[in-house]
Amino acid sequence: MIIKILINIFVAFKQIDLLKYYQKLAILKTKLQNILETFDEKDMAVFKSLITTRLMDGSDKHFDYLHTILLKDKQQGSKKSNLSINERLIMSDLFKMAETYVIIRESLKNNITGNHSLLAYYRRNENEKLFNESYNHFIAKSNMEVKNADYHHYYSDLQYEKWQFDQVKNRFSNAEAKEIIHHYDIALISKKLMQAVTLGEQSSLISKNIDLGFIDPLEAYILQNNLLIHPCISLYYFALKLIYHPDEYAWFEKFGQALEQHQSSFPQEEIRSLYFKAINYCIRKYNTGNKEYGDRLLDYYRTALRERYLLTNGYLSRNTYRNINTIAIRMDKYEEAEEISTMYVDSLRIEDKESAFNFNMANIYYARKQYDKAIFAIQKVEFDDHLSNLFAKTVLMKIYFETKQERLLDSHLDAMQIYLTRKKIIGYHKTNYSNIIKYTRKIMHLNPYDKKAKQNLAIKAKNEKLLPDRDWVLRQLEG
Repeated sequence: MIIKILINIFVAFKQIDLLKYYQKLAILKTKLQNILETFDEKDMAVFKSLITTRLMDGSDKHFDYLHTILLKDKQQGSKKSNLSINERLIMSDLFKMAETYVIIRESLKNNITGNHSLLAYYRRNENEKLFNESYNHFIAKSNMEVKNADYHHYYSDLQYEKWQFDQVKNRFSNAEAKEIIHHYDIALISKKLMQAVTLGEQSSLISKNIDLGFIDPLEAYILQNNLLIHPCISLYYFALKLIYHPDEYAWFEKFGQALEQHQSSFPQEEIRSLYFKAINYCIRKYNTGNKEYGDRLLDYYRTALRERYLLTNGYLSRNTYRNINTIAIRMDKYEEAEEISTMYVDSLRIEDKESAFNFNMANIYYARKQYDKAIFAIQKVEFDDHLSNLFAKTVLMKIYFETKQERLLDSHLDAMQIYLTRKKIIGYHKTNYSNIIKYTRKIMHLNPYDKKAKQNLAIKAKNEKLLPDRDWVLRQLEG
């Protein structure tokens, strides 16, 4: 059994970083190969059909060459240096065509960009009939759609195009300047707040201050002009407050209420981002010892799973899948953890399913003190990111501690510390795992009969700012 565990530790710590390996392979591929790999069958069929059209300005040689390289299924970049000059020119042409296709496809997905461009085209050609019909249709449709920053920018652009067209007919036409400026200002402020929230989150993650620009005078302008009535401003304003005033509970309540009330005002991708802001805030508060945020966190996860807000490109990330499992376990909801892990495993990318599921089950087995099953499940996990590695190592650490395998535990803690140093884990993650190592070592060296020393260490653990495994540490100090 011990030999098996030692082998497992060796494999976990000495494994090849698969992610970096695949990234290196991607670099070796040609640009054309890289972009073509992002096309599904439908994309490829449409792209092929456009190559010889006037839109792409390609010829039969481009079509034939594309067909040839797809059939050959070339090894990743291995023949790149042997390409003739003519082949390189054709591949360069095809790459530009592929980029053009992506631009067209993405523009067609975005009505805002396409509609604005169409109006501008009719305006430049001074076609009053087509302009007015399109303008009236776009305005009517815009009033039924989401009201995020893009909407306000779009509405302002439509009004501005109308004003420019009217100027062609009559230089003294009455422009709705106030409405044009108002909607543009809302869009501008919302985008600025969105950027500030994103950079502010990154600042706290890497423990580095980032200058957010003119946020202070902007806040005064927002309050002075009562702009918090617009969801695309209020939600990001409250989110920014959560980052820089995390101990003021009122901001979290305001953010949560606004999020629940205005979900329909945002597209799927943006509401997903907003849900993650609430989730990440709850995680940070829970990790600092505020257990009341555990239920709120699970509620956000349940809603976001049900509404599919957590999916990116149709998939649930393995990190989110793992985090939901972990918080459910910490709330002693083992059955719910297993139910969610089983129910949503098919939402993961196919390459993540087996490892992520086994990882979650290892966590559940450990919580139920089924240590052999936990170790067996961990052995089925293939790690290719630092956080998964650290999560797994922490589970093994607890098993060694609770089964009193002191030599294995001592070596394991050394290896964890080396891993943290070697991988240069940054931000609060490094602090989290450094703290669990520190407190585990202190518990190991305590006299088990020294109640006073146990009490003093428990007090320190309770007051530790970042210690996600605080409950586990405190349990080891009981008695």
